[in-house]
Amino acid sequence: MLFYDGLRAIGFLRLFLVTSVVFMSLAAGASLRFVSAQDPDLEDALTVEAPIIGSAGLTSATTARNLTGRVYVWDQGRLRPAAQVRVSTGSALVRTDSSGRFEFTPDQRTGTLAFVQPGYDIVHRPVYYDQSTVILRNLVVRGIHIPFSEVNKQAVQDFVHRLVDADLINAVVIDIKSESGAVFEFAATDTVRQIGAWVNSDNLEAFLESLKNKGVYRIGRIVTFFDNWYSSWYPQNALHNLQGGPFTDGMGSRWSSAYSAEARRYNIDIGVAAAGYVEEIQYDYVRLPYESNLLERGQYTETERVAAINAFAREADAALHLAGLALSFDTFGVVSTAGNDQGIGQSVEGVAPYLDYVSPMVYPSGWAPGSFGYEYPPEHPGPVVQLNVQATVDRIAEDHSALVRPWLQDFHDYQARGLFYGSDYVSAQIEATAAAGGIGFMLWDPSLQFEQQALEEALSLTWPPY
Repeated sequence: MLFYDGLRAIGFLRLFLVTSVVFMSLAAGASLRFVSAQDPDLEDALTVEAPIIGSAGLTSATTARNLTGRVYVWDQGRLRPAAQVRVSTGSALVRTDSSGRFEFTPDQRTGTLAFVQPGYDIVHRPVYYDQSTVILRNLVVRGIHIPFSEVNKQAVQDFVHRLVDADLINAVVIDIKSESGAVFEFAATDTVRQIGAWVNSDNLEAFLESLKNKGVYRIGRIVTFFDNWYSSWYPQNALHNLQGGPFTDGMGSRWSSAYSAEARRYNIDIGVAAAGYVEEIQYDYVRLPYESNLLERGQYTETERVAAINAFAREADAALHLAGLALSFDTFGVVSTAGNDQGIGQSVEGVAPYLDYVSPMVYPSGWAPGSFGYEYPPEHPGPVVQLNVQATVDRIAEDHSALVRPWLQDFHDYQARGLFYGSDYVSAQIEATAAAGGIGFMLWDPSLQFEQQALEEALSLTWPPY
């Protein structure tokens, strides 16, 4: 008993010491390195280093040292070292080791550290300190989509703020590149300006800043290869019809080519340019069109189609994570269940190693009669979503990298019965997502008539592993 009491007293003393040092160091603006109670370097961990800052920022003495640190997450009541976190300084990108440790050389210290880990908030820290410890906070996205044509309207922005203030949402997906290929000015690159594809975004920039101030997770959606504007200016980087002319889809729009390194880079550069305005870039239409009059469909095999989309994921991974952004792809739900690329080049297991989130579009109205054994799938939103999300989770489980965060249907059924999708139908999808191992969700409704009761009910859900 005395031995036990002694150990408990030591434990309390250590907790007191660590807590005291934390508060004192925070007051002094110092940087700490935390370790677990079992770490033999506990005494060293309690050493506080004050920053060495000159009148112009970092001194030569500071920048001559390696920058090191550790990253932790709060997991089931205790701090756990976070392995494989992407850490960037803007000029270099590393991943934390199994103890959560990272290190940069003096020439890689450029001003700001960014920490990106699926399922956790993005964290930015200055590099004034030689050692830095970061604890990442859980992030389960409860988001809605705001279309390109609506987001600059004051009434729409006020609506978003009301949802945020009521804690009904903690994330917003905002189009920064539209289906036509137009790009908001804050993300415009030299090429975007050259072809005249930019749109004024002064009002939007203030809106995004106001969301940041409220702690809202901002996702910038980029419509990728479905791009009439760029393809018209650069036909050499566009897809072709069977006669060799410009390909147009059923809506009369042109597509840039996923096989073109220039077309891929064009969309990546737009994402990088948006850094500072959003926490995550989400690429939609990351695929080939499914129409049969596509010349490239006969020129390339499934393996080559998938390789082109995977190449885009790999290139976006390198550029966007270096810029301190999270990365996600929207995918067809059927790709997760069909066992092939469905002719569009998508493979969730192929892109997952490069992403933070895979976002299958699992809308129940998108499934043909008989899918999953249901005569009319839109009538069974919960089971349809659960089966599709589970299939996506299973496909990328071995990689242990990206999380599954689906798009859910908050619009009325467009199949034969035209079912009314009220809060019960939307709630069923959200609950099914959690049950299937998804982490968070995003609601799609172009009319912006989101089911707020479903958002309220989502607040009581438990999302494994949190």
